[in-house]
Amino acid sequence: MVNSRKRPITILKTLNANIFTRVLYKINFSSKKDNPLLLDIDLLKEETKKDLLYICSQNLEKAYAGLFERRNPSTYMDVKGEAIFLNLIKVTGEDFLTKQYGCCLKINTKRLERSLYTKHLLNDLKILFQVPFYALLDPQAAQFKTIYYPIYTYASESFLEALVDNLIIEIANCVLYFAIVNFSFLYTFRQTLYRSKFLSLRNFERFKNNLIWQLRIRIYITKPTDLYNSRYKIYLLRTNGIDSRIIYANRSNQISSLTKVSLLTITLIELSDFLKSRLDEAIFFLTKALRFTLTTVIGQFIGLVWRGIIEGLKK
Repeated sequence: MVNSRKRPITILKTLNANIFTRVLYKINFSSKKDNPLLLDIDLLKEETKKDLLYICSQNLEKAYAGLFERRNPSTYMDVKGEAIFLNLIKVTGEDFLTKQYGCCLKINTKRLERSLYTKHLLNDLKILFQVPFYALLDPQAAQFKTIYYPIYTYASESFLEALVDNLIIEIANCVLYFAIVNFSFLYTFRQTLYRSKFLSLRNFERFKNNLIWQLRIRIYITKPTDLYNSRYKIYLLRTNGIDSRIIYANRSNQISSLTKVSLLTITLIELSDFLKSRLDEAIFFLTKALRFTLTTVIGQFIGLVWRGIIEGLKK
């Protein structure tokens, strides 16, 4: 268990503030995307996207700061982590929609919890939301090392910032995914928030279908593959745009909790590896046998021809 006394509360607050100050700078500098990744927030107007990311950052900072004040923050996170994270998504969505429409809007918690993107993030609650918090309390927290050691021996400030970047972008995507599925049938909603190219119902529906398809691929194919390969894809906020990076992360204990469809992906990977190895062996032995046969036959043939020539010359 993380010892919350590893860092005094003043140092925790300062570190937290420093990280989120840099995050806000990157959001304000540029939130354009610098790669071909398809993100939910790509649907938003540029300023609206910045507003959403800014609200995500503010609310996440408040959530972490509030946990620091508790007597046993790590224990509280262990017990209440899922409820805190779900509430964080809910409050962020309400703050964002309220700012855009100028009136108080409430999100149904049960409906939010049933959202496919929310379920996906809750399944990754530990690595996504809890581990960065534990690492803020203690850079060498056991929860951090269990996942990232030995590639990352401790949680440096830059690494923590990368994890916070990823968390903010995932919360923003989750909020917008919920809005897309539940509110986008209203033209005024699309008119207020979305980029002009998505005012067309056809363009919007195509984008929405691509998002849903991409999310299902991510859940049933990409995630089990990443678990099996001990890797984790994170999104990064940079001054020149949103980027992504693959990092090492040991989450093999999660494989047993995967659905049957996801486990099928791992089974197919294992089968592919097995067949590839057997095919490589078969090709090696065939090549060796062919080389031996050709060497023997051709050698004997050349020997017979040469002896025939010698015999002919003797005559």
